[in-house]
Amino acid sequence: MASGSDDQLGQCSSATLQCLICMKHIEDPRLCPQCSKLFCYNCIRQWLQKADSESGNPTCPYCRCTCNIETFVKILEGSPLYPCNPIAEESSSTAHPDTANNDPEKVLHRLEKLLLETQGFFNETNDRVNQELKKHSALVEKTKNNLVKTVNLMTHQELKDIHQQFHAKNAEIDAWNEILKNKLNKHQFDVSSIKAAIQQSSPAELVVKQAEIEKSCTKVTESLKSISLNVKPLSFTSNLIPEPFTWKFAVNRYTAIRRTNEVQYSDLVTDDIGSVWRLEVHPCGFDDAKNTSLSIFLQLYNGIEGQYHYSFELLGPTRNHFYEAEDYFELRKGWGQNHFIDLKSLQESFIVDDGFELRCSVRSLNLIDKYGKMKKRADLLTTEVDHLKKLAYPDCLDEVVTIRNVVEAVKSSACLYSDILSDDIGGQWRLQVYPGGNGETRGQFLCIFLELCSGIPNKYEFTVALLHQNVKKIVKKSLEYCIQPSLPFGWKTFLGREEFINSGYIQKDSLSIRLTVKPPNATQKLAYFRQQMEHNLEHNEHPTRKQSVISNDSKPSTSQEPLERRLRKASISLYKNLFTKSSSTDQ
Repeated sequence: MASGSDDQLGQCSSATLQCLICMKHIEDPRLCPQCSKLFCYNCIRQWLQKADSESGNPTCPYCRCTCNIETFVKILEGSPLYPCNPIAEESSSTAHPDTANNDPEKVLHRLEKLLLETQGFFNETNDRVNQELKKHSALVEKTKNNLVKTVNLMTHQELKDIHQQFHAKNAEIDAWNEILKNKLNKHQFDVSSIKAAIQQSSPAELVVKQAEIEKSCTKVTESLKSISLNVKPLSFTSNLIPEPFTWKFAVNRYTAIRRTNEVQYSDLVTDDIGSVWRLEVHPCGFDDAKNTSLSIFLQLYNGIEGQYHYSFELLGPTRNHFYEAEDYFELRKGWGQNHFIDLKSLQESFIVDDGFELRCSVRSLNLIDKYGKMKKRADLLTTEVDHLKKLAYPDCLDEVVTIRNVVEAVKSSACLYSDILSDDIGGQWRLQVYPGGNGETRGQFLCIFLELCSGIPNKYEFTVALLHQNVKKIVKKSLEYCIQPSLPFGWKTFLGREEFINSGYIQKDSLSIRLTVKPPNATQKLAYFRQQMEHNLEHNEHPTRKQSVISNDSKPSTSQEPLERRLRKASISLYKNLFTKSSSTDQ
């Protein structure tokens, strides 16, 4: 009995040695509760997932019964049903590799299994990619729909606001209609009364009533002249379209300027994003419109180039003449109309007191365009501010110096000196460095002092930066002090000894230090320069007679000019260098 059951289990094990899906040795076996066939866990899970996604009805690949991964029974290792490793086949294939490789049936079987494996991996990847693509496509569509929904809500609200403005303006017009009708009806009654008086009176009576009737007609006429429609300009406000910047320009003495066709420029005006504009009016026309039409152009004098919407409106006693367009504006180049209005119509309908008035407006195309221009303007202003800061706080000395023989000085607490550095206003400086400390800080800190070797004692701001390969470890300190010649001033506790020695500041027995010296502002710098020149003038030796004699036919060189004149020229040159305007503001 025992031998019979063992044979049965052996047959079962040999029969279920390979997975029916991947045709390989079964890994993590799972048993179908209906047909009792064994499959790899990953194989049957992927099979059921694919069947569920394709048909919605996952089934066993062998018996085709409906099931899911939870219904498959896990076979524990050590169980009689747990498939054994194919030792015999592996040993036989190992013992006779050439025979196994050359057996056509085994080669075919192995290639079929490899193909099935590859096909399964391809199918799995294909499903995964398609699912990810569908997911991302759905997310993109959802994001688009949300954005469209938001835009539609904003647009709906904007249209609602515009319609409300429209109805409010119509209500105002209706109110004025009622007011003006009442006034006109009253005057119509007066006119009818005058008409009846004339028709019902004899000629003799009309002679007597003539003055009274004329007075009544004059009164009605004057009252009619005072009737006018006092309605605000027909403009609507919008949250999506920026408000235009508007200004007026009056052209006077038209008769005189028309004869010469002298170009009339409006004053420079600045809009709400910092761009500067002006109108250019040709009283007798420009180019092909000369002597036939009035020409008007809008010019971007300074600011942000780009696309703009603009309009011109010629104001008249009875009507206005209007033109609007969109164009790309470049600096100092105008856009507008050569044939804005013919000269005859201008003189007949718009000339008042030998002049006329224009109203001009300009705006960005939309809010996004306006914000883009404002960003460019902000960037330009940042650049200008940085330039002005550089002018207002000019450096007179900015050098990197190298201090050598540091290691020995750390041990002996000796003082190391930098090279003599000359600034651009006549002063000479040097650094005094105590790598081992000085006085009460000896053996505890690195000390750095700045010495004015020669020059005029004044207030300076100076910065000392101990450089390092790692930017984050650069140590920078600044002071402002009235420095006296040959009296060093600085830091006794610039940097701790341990950090200084162990953090990599000493490279090849030397230190690298950046020194920056500057007066408090540009005005002070100019004053310091003047003091230095006057100091040099006082201590300069008088030239000998031989050096001062100049022939009449020769021109004085720079060195032969009087020192006072040279001082004045040098001061003017420095002033120009400090406050030179950019090319955009020269005109």
